[in-house]
Amino acid sequence: MSSAVKTVSFETGMLAFSRSLQITEGLFFGTSSEKAELAVPIEVIEKGVRGQSSQDNAKDKAGKSNPQSVDAASVPVGCDGIELRFSVRVLDGAMSPHACDDGDVVTCYRRLAKGYAKAGGFKTLARLYLWNIANGRFAWRNRYQTDEARVKLEFDGKELVFNPFVLDLEQPDSMEQLSSALITGTTDDLERFVEALAAGFENGNFHFSVVWAAKMAAGQEVFPSQEYVREDKQRDDLSRVYAKLPAYHRGEFVQQASMHSQKIGAALRHIDIWHGNDEYGAIAVNPYGGVQETSDVLRAKKNSFYDLRKKADELLSAAESAQSESDITPELHFIIANLVRGGVYGKVGKK
Repeated sequence: MSSAVKTVSFETGMLAFSRSLQITEGLFFGTSSEKAELAVPIEVIEKGVRGQSSQDNAKDKAGKSNPQSVDAASVPVGCDGIELRFSVRVLDGAMSPHACDDGDVVTCYRRLAKGYAKAGGFKTLARLYLWNIANGRFAWRNRYQTDEARVKLEFDGKELVFNPFVLDLEQPDSMEQLSSALITGTTDDLERFVEALAAGFENGNFHFSVVWAAKMAAGQEVFPSQEYVREDKQRDDLSRVYAKLPAYHRGEFVQQASMHSQKIGAALRHIDIWHGNDEYGAIAVNPYGGVQETSDVLRAKKNSFYDLRKKADELLSAAESAQSESDITPELHFIIANLVRGGVYGKVGKK
């Protein structure tokens, strides 16, 4: 029997959900096709370049030399490929608020998530996350640096290897299409991963690791995350700063190129296929449907997270009456996907 609440509402002043995917920083390594055991940390170095001022406000410097120092990373000599490695711990953060100042609101969110889970909704999200792992979206610009790459997914002692280039980046591939992209592993293993990830969203305690492996020539440029440097910490002589972590290699510490966990997460959560804009395929889940690359906001009018959750009775009824995945509404998928993402969702001005 459902818990009784005074008022069905998903709005309150203090409300936060912990993200369900705890992703490590991604680390870049140089590899060799002749020496399978070789894994050389790709080092970020500082180099000086001499360009030309070309921006619109160059004024008296227009067209003149523009010397600058930048961070750079490339495939090490002696290597003919790269790997980007990260791992993910899945928690049950979507099942209940992390922080909330209203017990009735907590109860409503718990009922919503429980109904969604019972109908199999988390399997839908798990398939979408699997799609974005298999297609290698998380490699970002590095994905276009090669014509030969593989994505390796390891979980519960099993290994799946995909050819990412036979998969789409705009519209989700079906399980049959994901299966056809397999180089190593079986369709049953795919289904097992979906089941395990869905169970992780509901109960926590699931872990998997991912490797992007691509053929690239020695000296070819690699693109880690770029750091956002606060104005008070900017160096006048360094115009591009890459993400890096200290690594011990050949008796000394080097600055190893890395991909921010947030950037990997943004790629994996390109699962909002319910926004209703025909000009876009899947976009990263966020409350307003913002697209950073174009500054478009696809959910600003009547279908944002905050607009949809106002229909509390409708949402809760949809969750608790759903008998299977096919019964779940796009709006409910979107709401739960935001809870999986995590964030602070308090209503401004509401005590």
